[in-house]
Amino acid sequence: MDRTLIYSAAALALDDVPDARAPRLLTVEAYQARPQSYVTETAAGLIARLAAHPGALFVPTTTRTREQYLRIRLPGPAPRYAICANGGHLLVEGATDEEWHAGVRRRLAADCAPLAEVKAHLARSADAAWLLKERDAEGLFAYLVVERALMPESWPEELADWAAPLGWTVSLQGRKLYAVPRPLTKSAAVAEIARRVGAGTVLSAGDSLLDTDLLLAADRGWRPGHGELAAAGWGAPHVTALSDRGVRAGERILGAFLEAVDGAAQDGAQDGARGAGRNGARVGAPGGAQGAARGSAGDPAGAAGSAPRPRAAR
Repeated sequence: MDRTLIYSAAALALDDVPDARAPRLLTVEAYQARPQSYVTETAAGLIARLAAHPGALFVPTTTRTREQYLRIRLPGPAPRYAICANGGHLLVEGATDEEWHAGVRRRLAADCAPLAEVKAHLARSADAAWLLKERDAEGLFAYLVVERALMPESWPEELADWAAPLGWTVSLQGRKLYAVPRPLTKSAAVAEIARRVGAGTVLSAGDSLLDTDLLLAADRGWRPGHGELAAAGWGAPHVTALSDRGVRAGERILGAFLEAVDGAAQDGAQDGARGAGRNGARVGAPGGAQGAARGSAGDPAGAAGSAPRPRAAR
């Protein structure tokens, strides 16, 4: 969600816009009584439409902890599902699915070095001259808040080389450097939601290394013109690389989600009408009026009837 759909003041990337023409912003998160994250008014309307769309399941998907995620107040209906802690927590109606979480814990214990070992290495190798904070994310992964200008450029790569044989990956996003177990993925949680609701198509978006599995697992994806993936020139045949940066990229991504969902709904309505003409009864089609499961924030959405519905992913 961060730097894909919602943006801090530092990430808005509106430096090229005259003040008198800057887009109006809506606050979607407060922290310690101060505004923290924003969307444009246009993006707010698109989120509300997507969250209420009868042919989409909008599933917010984030590396944030549950506490950090629950500070966010998006426009529109509250999402039925959400994914936090990079897939470590699957929320249903705002509550953790404990069976899913227990399964994640078992996989991490079996496949990766323990978090304590990684945290100890971070503490030894990080320099107090540029290390601002150390954080444990719900006992699943760790991250550091750093002063980028003072941190050696080679340090994240050196850390990644050390972590890889232990089953961990490293991602640098703004001032935060994440160390995350490789099996802890957003795509696994998305696949579980898709299975539960009978999703046919997954749409996704993301800007960081920790989003690559989500983008690769989706049927269609989008990445903004900023972030780790853009800096690395990362791409895939089904992933659209946008040139838009900052909060305006969020608008473009939401518009693309809605265009895809609306297109599927129109196709479904046409297919249903043809079925009714031949068979004397309406056929439920993807995203059509007879389509079933409705949408939530950021991941798959499924449809009942003769075909599955599109989903909007993170």
